[in-house]
Amino acid sequence: MKLNMKEKKILYAYACPSHHNTVTRLKWLTALTVDPEAKGQMLHLTRKIEAETDESWYDSFYHCLRMEMDEYYRIKHRLRVLKANTDYEEELYEEAV
Repeated sequence: MKLNMKEKKILYAYACPSHHNTVTRLKWLTALTVDPEAKGQMLHLTRKIEAETDESWYDSFYHCLRMEMDEYYRIKHRLRVLKANTDYEEELYEEAV
């Protein structure tokens, strides 16, 4: 199953190791969503998880997704820290002048 980054972020926030509970939670979130575009995206994700994901391997899928997203957020944090602690803009300006 192919997921885009938005779908991965939604599953990272709202999914759990139980396939049934995840699908139920996503259905409730879809019902509570006000924005029609976001509601359509949530409904599409809910149907994708329900139809394309088998309960027998969902647990492995969930843990792989968690590891992937944990690494994504860890790298994102490192880049933010690196950018905050680097004065590369000033050095480039001085070289240009």
